[in-house]
Amino acid sequence: MINSLELKKYIELYHDFLHPNPNINFQAFLILRKKFEGKFINNLLANLKEEDIFIRRKSILALGRLGEKTLKSIVPLYMNTNNTIVKVSCLKTIIQIVVNFNLEELTQEGMLVVDLALKDDAPEMILTVISLLRQLGKTGRNILMKTCRDKDLLRAKASISALLEMKDQTVDDLFDELLNDKSIDPMIKEDILRD
Repeated sequence: MINSLELKKYIELYHDFLHPNPNINFQAFLILRKKFEGKFINNLLANLKEEDIFIRRKSILALGRLGEKTLKSIVPLYMNTNNTIVKVSCLKTIIQIVVNFNLEELTQEGMLVVDLALKDDAPEMILTVISLLRQLGKTGRNILMKTCRDKDLLRAKASISALLEMKDQTVDDLFDELLNDKSIDPMIKEDILRD
């Protein structure tokens, strides 16, 4: 239980965390993480539905710096909402965790979120989950190699764009195969040839 003096200190630090100056922001983040981690994480998670994009973005970046432990909270948050802003924010948080901690793979629960996101037809969901897959090395590449054949043109084109950034023989072989496949949309082939 947090006493009134600690609560006052927490509120002051939290305001500093939202400060536009990156030095003030980062110093507040370090103290909040050390002294008030549980309350701070709960506050950041609540901010993922915030309409104010500034607060939402700061919260995503902070959660991404807190590491894999935040995945335990992100997964149920994603599962228990129908709010697209919250879902996209959860995916962006996972991207930050993957990038900040050089993860090549996600937990089984994290991959469940990816699978569900891949079935979502909202354009912002498609683009965000494809960005996440691009960060996941071989695991992401293997999924992108399947989604580039998706009937949803945005999902397929975004997957191709992500694969174009991955230079390896497996991807090159896939592109040769797609270019020779008559069932593949000409727009997809154009994207491959443009590179």
